[in-house]
Amino acid sequence: MKHMKKPEKRSIGSINSIVWIVLALLVIFGGYKFFYPNHVTNTQSVADKQSSSKITKTEGSSSESKKASTSKKSTNKNKIWTNKQDSELATAISSWEQTMGQSYQGTNKSKSVSFGGVNFPSFISEGPIYVNQQEVSMKWTTSKTDDSDYKVVAAYAGSMYLYLFTFHNNAPEVLVTSQSASDGMNFKVTENAQLVSSFEKIAAENSNI
Repeated sequence: MKHMKKPEKRSIGSINSIVWIVLALLVIFGGYKFFYPNHVTNTQSVADKQSSSKITKTEGSSSESKKASTSKKSTNKNKIWTNKQDSELATAISSWEQTMGQSYQGTNKSKSVSFGGVNFPSFISEGPIYVNQQEVSMKWTTSKTDDSDYKVVAAYAGSMYLYLFTFHNNAPEVLVTSQSASDGMNFKVTENAQLVSSFEKIAAENSNI
C-alpha cells in the first residue's frame, strides 16, 4: 500500500510575512485615503486664498486709479486754461511773430514780462486797467468760477505792443495796448485776425468754457 503524500505545512514564518504584508498594504491605502483628500483640500485652500488676494489687490488698484482719474477730471472741469494749452499758445506765438517780423516775450512756464514800465502779470492786480476807456475788473486766473470781467491766462510783450489773452463772458478775447502805464493802462480788442484765430482754436480744446 502506497503511502499518501502528506500536504505541506506552511511555516509560521511564512504566515507571519503574509500577515505583515497585508497589514502594511492596509496602512498604506488607509493612510492615503485619509491624507490625500486633506492634502488636496489644503492645496486648494491656499490657492483660493492667493487667488482671492490677487483679485482684492487688482480691485483695489482699479479703485484707486478710478479715484485719481475722477479727481483729475473734477479739477480740470473748473479750469478754462491748462498747461498744455499754454504750451500750444507759445508755439503759435513763435510762428506768428516770425510772420510779423517781431519778437515777443511771454508768461508761459510762469514767467513774467515787462511793458510800459510795469510787469505782468503782477500789474493786473495793481491796476487800474481799462478796456475802451472803461475801467474793468481783471484777474490772472484759470478758474472758470472767477467773476472778474476779464480772466487773463497769458501775456506777451514786444517792443511796441502788449497782448493779453483773456476770457470775457466765457469767450476767448485778445486785448492789445501800446500805451505805458503812467495812470493805469488802456486796452482794446486786437484786430489781428491770425492771432485771434490761433487763440480761439486753442481755447476751443477745453470744453469747460
